[in-house]
Amino acid sequence: MQNRGSGPVVRADIYVRISQDLTGDELGVQRQEEECRKLATQLGMEIRHVWVDNDLSATKKDVVRPDFEAMLQSKPEAIICWHTDRLIRVTRDLERVIDLGVNVHAVMAGHLDLSTPAGRAVARTVTAWATYEGEQKAERQKLANLQAARQGRPYTAGIRPFGYGDDHMTIIAEEAAAIVEGANMILAGESLSAVARKWTESGLQSPRSKVRGAKAWTLRGVKKVLTSPRYVGQSTYHGEVMGEAQWPPILDPEVHYGVVAILNNPERFSGGRRTGRTPGTLLAGIGQCGYDGCTDTVNGRGYRGVPVYGCAATHTRTPRSIADDRASKATLARLMFPDFLGQILESQNAQDGRSGAQLQSQAQELRERLDGLAVAYAEGTISLSQMTAGSAALQKKLEAIESELVSTAGIPPLDPVKGVAGLIEGWPSLPLPTKRAWVDFCCIVTLNPARGRHMSSMSVDDHVTIEWRDVSE
Repeated sequence: MQNRGSGPVVRADIYVRISQDLTGDELGVQRQEEECRKLATQLGMEIRHVWVDNDLSATKKDVVRPDFEAMLQSKPEAIICWHTDRLIRVTRDLERVIDLGVNVHAVMAGHLDLSTPAGRAVARTVTAWATYEGEQKAERQKLANLQAARQGRPYTAGIRPFGYGDDHMTIIAEEAAAIVEGANMILAGESLSAVARKWTESGLQSPRSKVRGAKAWTLRGVKKVLTSPRYVGQSTYHGEVMGEAQWPPILDPEVHYGVVAILNNPERFSGGRRTGRTPGTLLAGIGQCGYDGCTDTVNGRGYRGVPVYGCAATHTRTPRSIADDRASKATLARLMFPDFLGQILESQNAQDGRSGAQLQSQAQELRERLDGLAVAYAEGTISLSQMTAGSAALQKKLEAIESELVSTAGIPPLDPVKGVAGLIEGWPSLPLPTKRAWVDFCCIVTLNPARGRHMSSMSVDDHVTIEWRDVSE
């Protein structure tokens, strides 16, 4: 023990750390600090500073301990810790502490005099055994986790997953409903931002964010939930699907893997075509470019703050409001012709309310999502097991739809009682895919280039050319 009257008082730094703080209340590091302060009093030392790394590992190479680094830079006169393994767990960190040339005092492990060769030798030996035990413990834990994953048991050491209770198996109804709604929003062409806002405004919190005091959902957090195999009842280990889980699923496989294909497709973030994503505009992929020699269809985009349609080569910049209004009115006008409506009603499948056009659209979406899974695997954003499981689920759904298509007439839905009057009245509130199916079934829409004219001087007919399709085709 240091003699208080033998010389200047040493000003020591206290360092405290725990690897996991599941509750976020920092009680563990507070207890360590109390014990370290008692030791400082016994040693006759003053406290210069207290350094705290809460909820941080000291063995992982990719984890930086901010306060540990700051303490080394501050050149302390001495260090007090609860136990030496709170301060140093691996040799690389020990050598950095040795370079300081100071004494280390531990509540539970005694004094390490790093200023002498003998003290440094003892410290290296203690750290070597600590490293060995840490590695052994990690290997045992890995084997235990792998075995649990293969048996479909949940990993319960961490914070509960969104949608499930503290046992990681019992479904929480409100959160599960939000997951289903979020997945359907992505399939309908909405963004991760929209889902994040929806969940946040509903007062739902990520369990991990709740512990850390955050309220709003992040895009990363939403994506992690919607793409996790856990929600289709799959047990995983390091991203690889290990088999069926013991907990109940929340999402249907075709819904989940459709979302995975959309969210993990690299083109989603590059401004390119979003594979598997439902078109968000009326004429995207339907309207044709009217430039001579161009065979492309158009897609929605912006031009000087105005939403427009244009082909890949930007031959045309037709205002969306003009094109959508013209195509909608032309479609409804075509349906008012008695011969057209009569032939539709005769050919409509009376046994199934779903139309061939709808089924074709669904089948195409599934094909694109299958492609999206393959692209995501090629880019390394999902594993082989995820792609295989997802492809099987989507392929099964695709086969069912293609089988159903055999007996349909290939037309959009129409209520035979309300007829065209009901369709006209309800047109503004129809789902976008239904509107698109009707427009494509009734009309050939061509969007014309300006050919040197100013946009404001062009009439509706200058912008848009409509040809009605023959129903017999």
